[in-house]
Amino acid sequence: MSFQDLSDAVGIRKASVHHHFATKNDMVASLLLRYLENFDSAVDRVMSSKVTGLNKLDRYCSLFLQTLQSGEQDKGCLCGMLMVEMASLDDSSLALVRQFVRGNARRIESIIQEGVEDRSISIRGSVSGTARLMLAALEGSLLVARCEGGPKQLADNIAQLLTLLKR
Repeated sequence: MSFQDLSDAVGIRKASVHHHFATKNDMVASLLLRYLENFDSAVDRVMSSKVTGLNKLDRYCSLFLQTLQSGEQDKGCLCGMLMVEMASLDDSSLALVRQFVRGNARRIESIIQEGVEDRSISIRGSVSGTARLMLAALEGSLLVARCEGGPKQLADNIAQLLTLLKR
Protein backbone atom coordinates (compact mmCIF):
# COMPACT_ATOMS: atom_id res chain seq x y z
CA MET A 1 0.00 0.00 0.00
CA SER A 2 1.33 3.42 -0.90
CA PHE A 3 0.53 6.90 0.32
CA GLN A 4 -1.11 7.43 -3.07
CA ASP A 5 -3.37 4.40 -2.49
CA LEU A 6 -4.39 5.84 0.86
CA SER A 7 -5.02 9.33 -0.51
CA ASP A 8 -7.14 7.85 -3.31
CA ALA A 9 -9.12 5.70 -0.85
CA VAL A 10 -9.99 8.55 1.51
CA GLY A 11 -10.25 11.26 -1.12
CA ILE A 12 -7.53 13.61 0.08
CA ARG A 13 -4.31 14.81 -1.45
CA LYS A 14 -1.17 12.73 -0.97
CA ALA A 15 0.49 15.71 0.68
CA SER A 16 -2.25 15.73 3.30
CA VAL A 17 -1.51 12.11 4.14
CA HIS A 18 2.19 13.00 4.53
CA HIS A 19 1.21 15.88 6.79
CA HIS A 20 -0.34 13.41 9.26
CA PHE A 21 2.11 10.53 8.79
CA ALA A 22 5.74 11.28 8.05
CA THR A 23 6.46 7.65 7.14
CA LYS A 24 4.56 4.47 6.36
CA ASN A 25 5.78 3.08 9.68
CA ASP A 26 4.11 6.01 11.47
CA MET A 27 0.89 5.30 9.62
CA VAL A 28 0.97 1.57 10.45
CA ALA A 29 1.73 2.24 14.12
CA SER A 30 -1.13 4.74 14.35
CA LEU A 31 -3.50 2.30 12.70
CA LEU A 32 -2.38 -0.49 15.04
CA LEU A 33 -2.88 1.64 18.14
CA ARG A 34 -6.42 2.49 17.08
CA TYR A 35 -7.16 -1.13 16.22
CA LEU A 36 -5.81 -2.39 19.55
CA GLU A 37 -7.85 0.17 21.46
CA ASN A 38 -11.07 -0.81 19.67
CA PHE A 39 -10.45 -4.56 19.93
CA ASP A 40 -9.42 -4.33 23.59
CA SER A 41 -12.60 -2.39 24.35
CA ALA A 42 -14.72 -5.08 22.70
CA VAL A 43 -12.86 -7.82 24.59
CA ASP A 44 -13.31 -5.90 27.87
CA ARG A 45 -17.08 -6.03 27.31
CA VAL A 46 -16.85 -9.79 26.78
CA MET A 47 -14.69 -10.26 29.86
CA SER A 48 -17.04 -8.28 32.10
CA SER A 49 -20.20 -10.11 30.97
CA LYS A 50 -21.93 -12.21 33.61
CA VAL A 51 -22.12 -15.49 31.67
CA THR A 52 -20.34 -18.83 31.74
CA GLY A 53 -16.81 -19.21 30.47
CA LEU A 54 -18.08 -21.06 27.38
CA ASN A 55 -20.49 -18.22 26.61
CA LYS A 56 -17.66 -15.69 27.02
CA LEU A 57 -15.49 -17.72 24.68
CA ASP A 58 -18.33 -17.79 22.15
CA ARG A 59 -18.67 -14.01 22.43
CA TYR A 60 -14.91 -13.57 22.05
CA CYS A 61 -14.90 -15.75 18.92
CA SER A 62 -17.81 -13.73 17.56
CA LEU A 63 -15.54 -10.68 17.41
CA PHE A 64 -13.64 -12.41 14.61
CA LEU A 65 -16.87 -13.33 12.86
CA GLN A 66 -18.14 -9.75 13.14
CA THR A 67 -14.95 -8.55 11.47
CA LEU A 68 -15.48 -10.84 8.51
CA GLN A 69 -19.20 -10.01 8.29
CA SER A 70 -18.55 -6.27 8.09
CA GLY A 71 -18.16 -4.36 4.84
CA GLU A 72 -17.93 -6.59 1.80
CA GLN A 73 -17.30 -9.68 3.95
CA ASP A 74 -13.61 -9.68 3.15
CA LYS A 75 -12.08 -8.01 6.20
CA GLY A 76 -9.57 -9.73 8.39
CA CYS A 77 -7.94 -9.09 11.73
CA LEU A 78 -5.39 -6.32 11.20
CA CYS A 79 -2.90 -7.97 13.52
CA GLY A 80 -3.43 -11.32 11.85
CA MET A 81 -2.72 -9.74 8.48
CA LEU A 82 0.38 -8.03 9.82
CA MET A 83 1.63 -11.28 11.37
CA VAL A 84 1.95 -12.53 7.80
CA GLU A 85 3.99 -9.44 6.92
CA MET A 86 6.01 -9.19 10.12
CA ALA A 87 9.35 -9.15 8.29
CA SER A 88 8.37 -5.83 6.72
CA LEU A 89 7.33 -4.18 10.01
CA ASP A 90 9.50 -1.82 11.99
CA ASP A 91 10.28 -2.67 15.62
CA SER A 92 7.50 -0.55 17.14
CA SER A 93 4.78 -2.00 14.90
CA LEU A 94 6.05 -5.53 15.44
CA ALA A 95 5.95 -4.91 19.20
CA LEU A 96 2.29 -3.83 18.91
CA VAL A 97 1.38 -6.96 16.92
CA ARG A 98 3.12 -9.11 19.53
CA GLN A 99 1.27 -7.19 22.25
CA PHE A 100 -2.00 -8.16 20.53
CA VAL A 101 -1.00 -11.84 20.35
CA ARG A 102 0.23 -12.08 23.93
CA GLY A 103 -2.61 -10.05 25.38
CA ASN A 104 -5.29 -12.02 23.60
CA ALA A 105 -3.72 -15.35 24.47
CA ARG A 106 -3.80 -14.28 28.14
CA ARG A 107 -7.41 -13.15 27.88
CA ILE A 108 -8.50 -16.39 26.20
CA GLU A 109 -6.59 -18.26 28.90
CA SER A 110 -8.54 -16.36 31.55
CA ILE A 111 -11.85 -17.16 29.83
CA ILE A 112 -10.96 -20.85 29.51
CA GLN A 113 -9.87 -21.00 33.15
CA GLU A 114 -13.17 -19.43 34.16
CA GLY A 115 -15.00 -22.01 32.05
CA VAL A 116 -13.07 -24.87 33.64
CA GLU A 117 -13.96 -23.51 37.07
CA ASP A 118 -17.67 -23.01 36.25
CA ARG A 119 -17.65 -26.44 34.53
CA SER A 120 -18.83 -25.11 31.15
CA ILE A 121 -15.48 -25.94 29.50
CA SER A 122 -13.46 -29.12 29.55
CA ILE A 123 -9.91 -29.30 28.20
CA ARG A 124 -7.17 -31.84 27.86
CA GLY A 125 -3.72 -30.44 28.44
CA SER A 126 -2.84 -26.99 29.67
CA VAL A 127 -5.08 -23.96 29.80
CA SER A 128 -2.35 -21.73 28.32
CA GLY A 129 -1.65 -24.17 25.48
CA THR A 130 -5.37 -24.42 24.71
CA ALA A 131 -5.63 -20.62 24.70
CA ARG A 132 -2.73 -20.23 22.26
CA LEU A 133 -4.23 -22.92 20.03
CA MET A 134 -7.62 -21.18 20.14
CA LEU A 135 -6.10 -17.86 19.05
CA ALA A 136 -4.17 -19.55 16.25
CA ALA A 137 -7.31 -21.39 15.13
CA LEU A 138 -9.33 -18.16 15.08
CA GLU A 139 -6.70 -16.21 13.14
CA GLY A 140 -6.17 -19.05 10.68
CA SER A 141 -9.89 -19.75 10.26
CA LEU A 142 -10.51 -16.09 9.55
CA LEU A 143 -7.87 -16.07 6.82
CA VAL A 144 -9.18 -19.26 5.25
CA ALA A 145 -12.80 -18.08 5.41
CA ARG A 146 -11.85 -14.81 3.69
CA CYS A 147 -10.55 -16.90 0.81
CA GLU A 148 -13.13 -19.66 0.79
CA GLY A 149 -16.54 -19.97 2.40
CA GLY A 150 -16.97 -16.54 3.98
CA PRO A 151 -18.78 -15.86 7.26
CA LYS A 152 -20.70 -19.16 7.16
CA GLN A 153 -17.44 -21.11 7.01
CA LEU A 154 -15.96 -19.10 9.90
CA ALA A 155 -19.15 -19.54 11.97
CA ASP A 156 -18.99 -23.30 11.34
CA ASN A 157 -15.32 -23.40 12.39
CA ILE A 158 -16.07 -21.44 15.57
CA ALA A 159 -18.97 -23.77 16.40
CA GLN A 160 -16.65 -26.76 15.98
CA LEU A 161 -13.98 -25.19 18.21
CA LEU A 162 -16.54 -24.54 20.93
CA THR A 163 -17.93 -28.06 20.59
CA LEU A 164 -14.46 -29.44 21.27
CA LEU A 165 -14.26 -27.46 24.53
CA LYS A 166 -17.86 -27.83 25.70
CA ARG A 167 -18.22 -29.89 28.84
